[in-house]
Amino acid sequence: MSVMNKLRDATGRDWLRRTIQLAAGGWLAWTFTTQGLSNADSLSSVLALVIGLLSNAIQNPPPKQPLAKVLPLLRADVKRFWSEERKRRGLHRKPLISVTLTDASPTPAPLLLDYGLWDVKEYAERAADLLASGKLPSKAVISGEAGTGKTTFAVLLTYGLAKSDGYVPLYLPLASWSPRDEAFTAWFERQVLTTFPRLREVEATPEPLLRDLLNSDKVLLILDGLDELRDGQAQESALAQINACIDDDMPLLLLTRACPALPLLHDAVPLRLKLLDSPDVAHYLDTMTAVIISDPQVPLHERVAWLTIHSHLTSGTCAPLTHLLSRPLYLDLLIRTGLRNPSLAVQFLNAVSHGVEAAKKVLYASFVDDVLDARSLSDRRARLARCLAVRMATEMSKPPVARTMAWWRLYARVPPAAFGVAMAPLTAPAYQLCLLMPAGLTRGFALGTVTGVVLGVCRGVDTRAPAGVAAAVAGSAAAVMTVGAFWVGWDVAAVDTVEIAPVVGFVFWGRRILVSGTWHDWRTWRDIALSTAAAASASALTTCGTAAVLAPRADPPRSLLGVFMAVCMGLVVATVSARLLTSPAAELQPATASFQPRGNPLPHLVAATTAAAAVGVAGGFVGGVSRGAIHGLHVGLFFGAVAGPGIGLAGGLIRWLNQPGPQPTATAQRLYRRDRWLAVLSVVGVAAGATAGLAVLDLLAPEFMQSLSDGSFTAGPLDGILFGATIGIIVASFNTAWPSYAVCMAWFTVRHRVPWSLLRYLDVLHTCGILRQEGPLYSFRDEGLQLHLAE
Repeated sequence: MSVMNKLRDATGRDWLRRTIQLAAGGWLAWTFTTQGLSNADSLSSVLALVIGLLSNAIQNPPPKQPLAKVLPLLRADVKRFWSEERKRRGLHRKPLISVTLTDASPTPAPLLLDYGLWDVKEYAERAADLLASGKLPSKAVISGEAGTGKTTFAVLLTYGLAKSDGYVPLYLPLASWSPRDEAFTAWFERQVLTTFPRLREVEATPEPLLRDLLNSDKVLLILDGLDELRDGQAQESALAQINACIDDDMPLLLLTRACPALPLLHDAVPLRLKLLDSPDVAHYLDTMTAVIISDPQVPLHERVAWLTIHSHLTSGTCAPLTHLLSRPLYLDLLIRTGLRNPSLAVQFLNAVSHGVEAAKKVLYASFVDDVLDARSLSDRRARLARCLAVRMATEMSKPPVARTMAWWRLYARVPPAAFGVAMAPLTAPAYQLCLLMPAGLTRGFALGTVTGVVLGVCRGVDTRAPAGVAAAVAGSAAAVMTVGAFWVGWDVAAVDTVEIAPVVGFVFWGRRILVSGTWHDWRTWRDIALSTAAAASASALTTCGTAAVLAPRADPPRSLLGVFMAVCMGLVVATVSARLLTSPAAELQPATASFQPRGNPLPHLVAATTAAAAVGVAGGFVGGVSRGAIHGLHVGLFFGAVAGPGIGLAGGLIRWLNQPGPQPTATAQRLYRRDRWLAVLSVVGVAAGATAGLAVLDLLAPEFMQSLSDGSFTAGPLDGILFGATIGIIVASFNTAWPSYAVCMAWFTVRHRVPWSLLRYLDVLHTCGILRQEGPLYSFRDEGLQLHLAE
């Protein structure tokens, strides 16, 4: 989408957000004035007011600043992030063998980077000095074979630059980009804003953020892994997009495996990382294993094996061994594992005699066993960590092959039927709550609530699959029948099931219709109107036919027009609300609330509570139309007392916590904790406020509560929990990724026994060196290791 289209769409969203209260109020007035409360049978307009008011309560964008003021803060964020990540990868503990960077021309120029330093900090400083001195061009393509240390070089270069006063380095792995599905500028903006939230504070300009950063001449973009793109074979398309976005004089380093057939970046200098020389490897191996060879407690045949490896390197008599150990990755695996398990040398020599691939398998298997044992994990935790690594490798190796994993994108590996089954626990509280409300405020509430949950939780999920639709219908039907049989009898429950469950299935099947398109395109609203009218017509016919046979005297009575209006308002209002609060057609993203408790929270709580309490006006109008002004006043006060504190508490706290302030660079753990807390706060805040409101009314104004008791209204303080389980979940699903993640983890835990505390075990695999982490994304340290685990 172009910049102008984004601005125009954002303006439309803002205008509709500010007028949703008036529009919903007018709709509600027309509906209940012309059709009557019992025929309309819907609380969906009240739900629209709740969500619309809440959208204003929680919106709190930070003030924008010029890029020049943000860059020093960004440098500090980058330095802090890579200082932590360097330690997490273990790069601060072990000496590194030096790499050799040369000109990639047929006749290599003098070496640009060739020294014997093994200290990590000095390695990083020397790499940064190369760029500052001009020996390393600011626009270059660095190629090298698998395992030659490209990523380590890029990471330590980033760390060294962040410590200096030169370029601000932005290191991004390309493995999460699909050039066929997403433009380079859109992918860059999504990745960099997720990893470095500080850049959200930059003032918007007509230029994309990428060009603004590179035009400043203070930012160096480091793109790693052109060969690891999600599409696998899309390197040429990717290079074409990068060339189109980045001018010839803009600073950029691109790292990839050697591929002569690919076109180069415009005006980029080709460089390459050489394989290690055998004498250097032999010297490094001799230094690192001296403690093993001189230890009399190590069995003699194991010490002899290490000496044999050294002899083969020196003489060059074993080609497979030289081939493997000339690559820093396999040399590191051998030494890192061998220092704790000297017998590895014997196994390695035996495997080398069978070829390179056999030797790789021995190194991978020994490495995984050793690093998990070295963590001193319990047998159960070590087994779960290993199972997670195997399951992760297996899932990422399935089509479409993935090179990175983000916890909020687990839905891509979960069948849509799992989300359909999740409709059972999500439909039950909505249906139960609507049965507790005053007469008329019933089934439309359940329809609107479940539709909102589907549009929020299922972002990114292809819900059109027949199995997913069938599971959604079955799950919602089971929930309605179970709750309804207990509260209103099986006959009325059957009628409600026919009204609600097929509509939920339609929302699953037609979710893309409801969320695609833009605000200013009339075809968007045409498609929504036609599909909604078709679903409402079918629901009205089947519901009224079922009611005539099973429950002719059901309360409320069912009519074609009443059911039609309930379905229409439930679907349309929930769709409009979803479009106001989020981008339901876009990929699911975690919350960005900064959780900075700054200043006095009271003004935020008062503002949000006052706005949410205005929902009582709609509830009062509903009651006034049906049962007179006095009853309408009572209902209005009730909704104001229940909805005001509940929604106001959640919205006010979120607004208070989501204030501008220093934001740490995002890691998977930080994003997950922030997202989970925001989701829990949304649900618990609404539930706690609603419970408190009901308790206060029940304690201080029992006569008032009795005035609402007409045989259908039976809500008590504990029923405030249902408000959290309905409206709170809608708010959480619109603003966070955790509800979707919870559905995915429930499926993985039951189906594949993946540990529920996924992030904790991913962190274990990361610190072990099995996984690596770039920002909030995880990937395997090496493609060969991933394939080995997947086997």
